[in-house]
Amino acid sequence: MRIIILAAVILGMVGGCAGLYSGKPEKVRRPKTEKMPEDAPTGPVEIKWVTECKAGFQEEPAGAMAKHKRNVDRMKPQIDQGAALLDQATTAATDDEKAGNVKQAINTLRRVLDEAPYSAKATYQLAVAYARARRKECSKALLKRLAALEKYPDFQAEAKRMIDSAQEDSTLKLFEKEMLEALGK
Repeated sequence: MRIIILAAVILGMVGGCAGLYSGKPEKVRRPKTEKMPEDAPTGPVEIKWVTECKAGFQEEPAGAMAKHKRNVDRMKPQIDQGAALLDQATTAATDDEKAGNVKQAINTLRRVLDEAPYSAKATYQLAVAYARARRKECSKALLKRLAALEKYPDFQAEAKRMIDSAQEDSTLKLFEKEMLEALGK
């Protein structure tokens, strides 16, 4: 019995001590080839604009001039806040943050125009905000209002500066021909 066990142990050691690369190699299979994905079109991306605007920016509410004179100085920080929100929207990391900042800017600047309806800076900033929200018709209506403000002697200088800024604004240049038409240029 000892001899059988000893023979089994010796055979096990001899068989288990084969070389690392001895024996038949495994068959390697070639990976399946897949088609390369088609490249995305490299042409300019078409912007889908909202072509209607329900707001009436050309309306003159009763007592608007007195209301404007009463509130214009008080509204300057809110105008700056709206402009800052638009700046933050350009540097925001995600699309949700950008949209949120633009929406807040629109709400802030609309409140400003409710209190100070002849503010050229607020009118221009709101036109830019609407353009970033892809609401071209609302933006054009505000640009028309900005051009109308240039006819008032009290607001002419600021309206002229804002019109010049509008002509150079990259957001408004997305619909440059219509923008210039709205500004009367």
